[in-house]
Amino acid sequence: MKALLALAAAYAAFMLWRYGRRAVLFVAPGLVRSRWDAAAPPATAAQREAGDELAALGFARLGARCEDGPLGGLGIAADSWVSEGAGTYADALEERPRPGAPPPVSFLTAFPDGAVALTANLPRRARSGRGAEVGGIPGAGVAAALAAHRRTLERMGAHGTPRAAPDPAGRDAAARAWYRAAGGAELRTRFLAHFLNALLAALILAGALRMLLSGPRAS
Repeated sequence: MKALLALAAAYAAFMLWRYGRRAVLFVAPGLVRSRWDAAAPPATAAQREAGDELAALGFARLGARCEDGPLGGLGIAADSWVSEGAGTYADALEERPRPGAPPPVSFLTAFPDGAVALTANLPRRARSGRGAEVGGIPGAGVAAALAAHRRTLERMGAHGTPRAAPDPAGRDAAARAWYRAAGGAELRTRFLAHFLNALLAALILAGALRMLLSGPRAS
């Protein structure tokens, strides 16, 4: 019996580790943080191509960036850029585009009141509300995606004038605004199954350990 309980506990612990890293982000998406390497070159040919187009559109490169949770489990790698005048950040994503497709990019703008706008040239679930506007235009070029993003910003003018500090701290502040708004909702949708699996694993682990530690009852 003890051997079976120990096996159940070990398996539950493994499942808790496997799913728990993303379950943490389901519970607290605001724990996402960034790692920066300003000296690292773009990691992919698509990022280099996107960078050339972003530079032509008035963006300046900030460096390589990876968003992750405190225990891992996210790992969104990108080459980050900023247009201070437009108040917008751009990420050339470390994803392999389909043959013939433009390099994958996303544009993020944060407003003084906490509202955010994100536009990507990848499939995304559209969201529209008082505090966030999110859209995806699959297959759009970098310039076309930026033009769509700017149209969104015009519609959101009541939120104030967006600002984008030209440094990693400014980009991280915009990321925090994103995860307080639509980004947090996206993580919860994405990681719901991980949270439920982690919760089940935690219950199994707690039950198995309680039975192991209680020992045989006196007759």
